[in-house]
Amino acid sequence: MHYEFLKRLDSYVPEHVQPVPAAPANLKEAIDAANLTEMWDMILTLDYSVSDAEDLSPEKRDEFLNVMSLLLKAFDR
Repeated sequence: MHYEFLKRLDSYVPEHVQPVPAAPANLKEAIDAANLTEMWDMILTLDYSVSDAEDLSPEKRDEFLNVMSLLLKAFDR
């Protein structure tokens, strides 16, 4: 029982630590394949005032990637 408690502590992450969301590996490739690269750049520039998604905070980056995923689904033929 003591071992199980210690085992759970190994995966403990303090609540003040912000995980960095990983972009889906193929999202940017799918955006490029769907000819939505200009929309990707436009949304980053106009709505988020950055030129690269890596410059966003974790929360904003997650929000941006969700928006782009929805747009990709909307324009998917």
